[in-house]
Amino acid sequence: MNVFRSTVFALFAIGIALGRAAADTPVAVGLFSAPVRVERAGSAFDETQGNAAELISGGYDALLLRIHLIRQARESIEIQTFIWSNDECGRLMIYELIEAARRGVQVRIIADHMASDQDPAIVAFLATVHPNFKVRHYRPVMALIKPSVWQTLWTGLRSFRGINQRMHNKLMVVDDAVMITGGRNIENTYFDHANGLNFRDRDVLAVGPVVKAAKVSFDAFWNFKEVVAGEDLADVAALIEQGHFARYAKRADYDFGGYFDDLNREADDLDLIRARFVDRLHPVDSVRLIVDVPGKSVGIFRHDSRITRELRSMASEAKQSILMQTPYLIVSPAARRLVRNLRDKNPDLSIRISSNSFASTDNILAYSANYRMRGLYVDDLKLQIYEYKPHPANQARVFARYDEVAKLRATKNPAAPPPYLCVHAKSVVVDDRVAFVGSYNLDPRSEKLNTEIGLIIEDARFARALRDEIEEDMRPENSWVIGRRKMPLPVAAVNTLVDGVLSLSPLDLWPIQNTSSFELRPNMPAVPTGHPDFYRNYREIGSFPGTESRFTMKEALTRLYKAVGTPITPVL
Repeated sequence: MNVFRSTVFALFAIGIALGRAAADTPVAVGLFSAPVRVERAGSAFDETQGNAAELISGGYDALLLRIHLIRQARESIEIQTFIWSNDECGRLMIYELIEAARRGVQVRIIADHMASDQDPAIVAFLATVHPNFKVRHYRPVMALIKPSVWQTLWTGLRSFRGINQRMHNKLMVVDDAVMITGGRNIENTYFDHANGLNFRDRDVLAVGPVVKAAKVSFDAFWNFKEVVAGEDLADVAALIEQGHFARYAKRADYDFGGYFDDLNREADDLDLIRARFVDRLHPVDSVRLIVDVPGKSVGIFRHDSRITRELRSMASEAKQSILMQTPYLIVSPAARRLVRNLRDKNPDLSIRISSNSFASTDNILAYSANYRMRGLYVDDLKLQIYEYKPHPANQARVFARYDEVAKLRATKNPAAPPPYLCVHAKSVVVDDRVAFVGSYNLDPRSEKLNTEIGLIIEDARFARALRDEIEEDMRPENSWVIGRRKMPLPVAAVNTLVDGVLSLSPLDLWPIQNTSSFELRPNMPAVPTGHPDFYRNYREIGSFPGTESRFTMKEALTRLYKAVGTPITPVL
């Protein structure tokens, strides 16, 4: 089916979906249409109304959707990302975007300098490949794409905040009419194509007036004084002047390694795209984009960044429950105060958090901070914590390409361990009525340093769908539970006191954790950690389940960082 018919089809289908949401208003919207305007008689234009949204949870589908949208774009594509890697998925996205630029689409990309690929030759190629294709870099060190270690250290010494304040936003806007935001960067690990770690992540696809707010935010970052074009970086400019860099003229030059034969075909299959994406879009009551300003707030550890205020306000309205999924669980002093205030107002408030286990985490430093403060989380804040297994029972559903990736890994390295899953989704559900999906982690970096973005969606149907996804990941077959160790009462009391005090001190050498991981016994019903039958239904399995041996280097590092890592917690 040709591109024109594809566009017409999508316009028709999405128009019907949104027409149901605002049948009394003139709606002209589609995945690839002109910017949306929804006006109601006697009221001002409201970007939060007349939108449709859906969750995009599977990594393969997330990549398929992006490639389809790039191919259908007619006017403009804007992308923001924290990480853009030079791997198969990264090269596929670049190839498709360059092809879009060659057919007249204005393509603009902003990538954070610190976390993305830093090859001057590749950046020189991208800076010169086509006038319609433009790439800028957020806060490059010393106006270089590839600074030396010493240059990076010197920059950090001159400006600690300048080197640490990064752009963590993930955003894609196509033709001012459709947007994707969530947790995914541009790399194999986010799209079910990595041979080892693969992320359990989540995006939101949205169409409607809210896209206008996303475009405004992108433009603010594009014009930020510390966002620099590739051709203006000194080492890249020198290469461009010399002309000594490779050019990639055809698809085969990008070395996809046979990864994308199915995806290449499916991205143009309109029946498939309709079934997986178009038909699943549903009108939502209210959608609001929340996003930090470029550069975040002034000051190294301010608590009043825009997105932090919005999420704090959302959580403070909880009456029955807060359900959260976050890859890193580092609850700052400000967040702890919020939880205590909520507990004072409503002692029965349920706060459940899905996060990574020791075996699934991709960040040992962050996990060690969580490990150090878990007693505080369980005893003081009364958090119910579920840690995702690297090989959960729902792996076949959430990682549809597992068998294919595992086979490829075994072919390349038979001795290598199989692929595994790691939570990277950042989501919140409050009282089953309002939801957040975006780039914001529950850690100090998102709160105080990194710029973040996301959507707050007030819609019971959407909130329940997100709740169901997170609760599935929390099930006993998919996660271990963190609970108090069963100790004699005098020992437990002393250990709780010592562990709690030292967990917040600069040096924590106390060897006995007050908490541990638990798994459900066979044929026993699941109950919360505070239930009278918890210790009868669950068995303790230690602090570091899921590892291949009794003591690993990963465990040694976790214990070391737990002991001495308190001073660096504010930048984790």
